[in-house]
Amino acid sequence: MKKYLLPTVALLCATLSYGQQNNTLSEVATLLFKNAKTNLTTAEKNQIATQLGFISSGHNDLPFAQDMESRGYPFNAIVYPTDLNKDGKQEIFVWFGNSYTSGATGSSVSLFIKNSAGTYVDNLGIPGMTPDVLATINKGYPDLLIGGPGLQFPVWRWNGKTYAEFKTVRNEDYDKLKKTSVEALAIREP
Repeated sequence: MKKYLLPTVALLCATLSYGQQNNTLSEVATLLFKNAKTNLTTAEKNQIATQLGFISSGHNDLPFAQDMESRGYPFNAIVYPTDLNKDGKQEIFVWFGNSYTSGATGSSVSLFIKNSAGTYVDNLGIPGMTPDVLATINKGYPDLLIGGPGLQFPVWRWNGKTYAEFKTVRNEDYDKLKKTSVEALAIREP
């Protein structure tokens, strides 16, 4: 009996710990998703927050920092839940940063898409402004135009597994494109 008691107790503790992690939003996930209308589970929100690697800055208006050493350079983050490919599963854009995290662009954008294993994976994680969603579609997902400093805008295309840089659009051709902002497509709290 004693030889089974220790493994059973260890398994019970591990199960309780796992359940607690998946039923309670982390501090960063709570701050990150507080204004986002999303159907993600608590575990999925925690997973995205963990992948971003943000920590709490301790500031109310700029609640995030990149790490402990950069707490003096806090920033905000905005979550934009969308359904880019119209499959009923939300894709999550996160726009965040400052010049410390994102260089001359001053912000970065991540796009989390659920893979076939059911895990949200960051498909961008690059310096840039909030993307424009273009009318062109490849393999079920629309092309994304991501602005930043300079006179050309990179267009990112879904290749079936991830978004990859496809081409650039010159500044003078930007207004000619049929596009919608991510902000307009986002599912937001009323």
